[in-house]
Amino acid sequence: MKQSPVSLPVALSALALCLSAYTAYTTGALGTMGLPHIEQNPPANSSNTPLLNNTQANTVQVPSNPLTQSFKTLLADVASAMAPSVVNIDVAVERLVQPAANGEGFPFDGSSPEGDFFRHFLGLPPSQPQEPPRREKQTVGQGSGVIVNAEKGYILTNHHVVRGASELVVTLNDKTKLKAKVVGTDALTDLAVLQVTPPKQGLKAAKLGDSAKLRPGDWVLAIGSPLGFDHTVTMGIISAISRQVPDLSENVDFLQTDAAINPGNSGGPLVNLSGEVIGINTAIIATGKAQNIGFTIPSNTVKTITEQLIAEGKINRPYIGVALQDLSPELLKGLGLPENTRGVVVSTVAPHSPAERAGLQQGDVIQRINGEPVIDAKAMQQKIRSMPIGAELGLQVLRATGKLVACTLKTEKLPVEP
Repeated sequence: MKQSPVSLPVALSALALCLSAYTAYTTGALGTMGLPHIEQNPPANSSNTPLLNNTQANTVQVPSNPLTQSFKTLLADVASAMAPSVVNIDVAVERLVQPAANGEGFPFDGSSPEGDFFRHFLGLPPSQPQEPPRREKQTVGQGSGVIVNAEKGYILTNHHVVRGASELVVTLNDKTKLKAKVVGTDALTDLAVLQVTPPKQGLKAAKLGDSAKLRPGDWVLAIGSPLGFDHTVTMGIISAISRQVPDLSENVDFLQTDAAINPGNSGGPLVNLSGEVIGINTAIIATGKAQNIGFTIPSNTVKTITEQLIAEGKINRPYIGVALQDLSPELLKGLGLPENTRGVVVSTVAPHSPAERAGLQQGDVIQRINGEPVIDAKAMQQKIRSMPIGAELGLQVLRATGKLVACTLKTEKLPVEP
């Protein structure tokens, strides 16, 4: 197809129009012409260009739920309310410190003539008599605690936290430091009660809840000072109830929780979502193979022990001086007893105990106590602990020979552990 010629004036007019359009594009004047203005590579600090310009239509929308809305702040609300009641405990002990000898490490330490000669020869100062050992207080550990009486300043913690302490310093949530004294401790349940003089601003006490109402799966918070990080809050559930942990104490049915507990959490509270203390954290499984297995002393046990510690400073428990073991097929076979034999086996008899004086022997099977059948070792222990000191017990005992023997004894006060 043949192209028609273009005149020079028309070409110049077209070129002028293109130059005008380019100038308008680069200066932003296109906006005045009704055309959209496009800015390439906008500056990062531009206040006119939002970085996140999502609209409600193209973002995720979570359906409104009253339970979800209340749970958003519930845990934080509980932790915040509990904070004034939870304390950090610094533990100091007195130790003998041997001062360094004058010129320690020198071959001729002391005031011998040889030593003085070489000191003078080497330009060292004369030897001085060594200072005697001195006592110094050294901070050896930290733990946690919870205030349970604001007016009298009573604080709950673990026995193992304060054991052997010569000085205890309690730090409140507002960083106030108070010296504390031990009111009483109980090694068997690993509980202790401390007391501080309430400061001018006062104290805030936590409420002890009912641990008997707990079920596996209940939400809980652990609050304390793990590794010195005070008022750390961790969340978990009650993993199990009524746990027997022989390495800790056979006198407590522990709560098990997966809320993170670490060294320094000892003595701190385990709290339910109502803000009630339902246990005192005491131990973790530290085998290297286990995670999130912590143990807590139930609040109902805590209540009983605390009241006695405040009243008497110690726990007086009845005992008869035997270690008991449940019967098993292997034990029955070893003792030569019939398979249908019921009772508990005496595995150890303590020297100079009521049991020894009554004639109980290792291998005896206790079948009845005050006429009532003995079901297992735990039930018999609970039976004895429920009795006052000095109570008389009548035992029916089956010897390995198959002979039934009657033994009578009285409970005595359990020797207190150091």
